[in-house]
Amino acid sequence: MDIRTEKVSFINSLNLPEDEKDAISLAIDCLIDNESLSEDIPIVVTSYDDYKRNCVLQIIQKFCERIYPKAAEDLFEPEILNIFGKTGEAACIALIKKLQSSYSMLYWADSPSWFSSLPSGLFHVISIEGNKVSRGLNQKNSHPTKVTRTYNDDTLIAELFNTFSHSTNAQITNTKAAEEKFYDECNSGLIRPLPAPTGLFFEEEITISSPDWQKLACVAIRRYQSKECKDGMNWNISDQGWSGVVAYPLIEKIQNITDSGFRECLIGLITINIKNPQKPYLSTAWIHPFYRQKGKMKALWRILTEKYGELDVEEPNSNMQAFLKAVKTNA
Repeated sequence: MDIRTEKVSFINSLNLPEDEKDAISLAIDCLIDNESLSEDIPIVVTSYDDYKRNCVLQIIQKFCERIYPKAAEDLFEPEILNIFGKTGEAACIALIKKLQSSYSMLYWADSPSWFSSLPSGLFHVISIEGNKVSRGLNQKNSHPTKVTRTYNDDTLIAELFNTFSHSTNAQITNTKAAEEKFYDECNSGLIRPLPAPTGLFFEEEITISSPDWQKLACVAIRRYQSKECKDGMNWNISDQGWSGVVAYPLIEKIQNITDSGFRECLIGLITINIKNPQKPYLSTAWIHPFYRQKGKMKALWRILTEKYGELDVEEPNSNMQAFLKAVKTNA
């Protein structure tokens, strides 16, 4: 299970004060950022309240050990971070010496002042001050920068739109708004890869029980096909629309414009009608024009024919008939 999905059930299972749950949630967001950006930035929890800080650290350690069961045994054992030095160079030397004897992904300190001489951006910082909790990155000779980005279920739909500059991202909070925005994009000629939310991935088989954000992306891809092939469509994310349908996604990792991380993006799909399990049919097949002639569709088709055998087209459709002829000719 991915970190973001695991986060939801883990946080909901905690019987802790809200500020401690918030601190743990923000620390997990740091892990999600690390995964997204392919980084290993350690986390420091700072607080003058020893009991609260230790409780938060113990729970974060437990979560990390669950998510990374193959990690070194002591990788998430909390260590003190008290790096003093009159100059940045002296602080760096002290940090290097500390890392030579022990290394952890979790640290603690009473205050960010304990490591303020270090260069900026070396540590995620979770600050607990009374009942207030914040997240940031350490800054040399200053307070940590504030990071307000969080990863919650409330932002899943909006994140389908944040691989490019979109003035209405914040207003896209439900499936209806997302469907309308995808419709407007397609009608205006915007046909783009569709990103999974940060820290999440498309399932290998997208079905009626899959999350709404995945079904929204599939329907948007089908709309792109409809615009190109002029074959019409009436598919949506309702249970009726997904009854007996399995979508097989074509994926490409693409760099996000808002940071240096890469996001898994939906660039095409093949959908199969399995209402009659004894005779499945090909419903649709489409891939973004930028990714054609690269063998992606043919590779997926080989997998599906091994699974289902020879497939016929669900209904008279010249575009799908042409697709079948092409894949059979080039098999």
